Amino acid sequence: MTTSHHTLGPNRAALQWTLGILSAIPMGSVLGEILRGPQAVPGGSPDVVPTVDSALRYANVFKFAAGVTILRELGRIDRSPAATFALSTVAVGGLARIVSWRQRGRPHPAIVGAIALETIGVPILLSWQRRQSAKAV
Repeated sequence: MTTSHHTLGPNRAALQWTLGILSAIPMGSVLGEILRGPQAVPGGSPDVVPTVDSALRYANVFKFAAGVTILRELGRIDRSPAATFALSTVAVGGLARIVSWRQRGRPHPAIVGAIALETIGVPILLSWQRRQSAKAV
């Protein structure tokens, strides 16, 4: 038995819009961090050692790639292992930020918000994606 597109419609479209927006916004800030380095990070400073600057810019390329992957997969978001992997990677990245918080101290409020989105919001989005996938079968 197949599910009609109409049955999936509004909820699937809401998931697509939500993921589209939540992917596009950080991609803009990531580009800033790639081009401008640590001074583009909320609360950041250009006064970091070259190795940290290099690592930040390098890691941001992967964050940008995760956003591109999610955007590319929006048309089949309910059955995309690539989007699931990219979202899961974002959630694990949030856990890495928590390690930094515990070791180095509380980050800028914008980063605290990002951590909440990554560690709480993304698992909710993954659950939503999973429910859509179950409906599509």
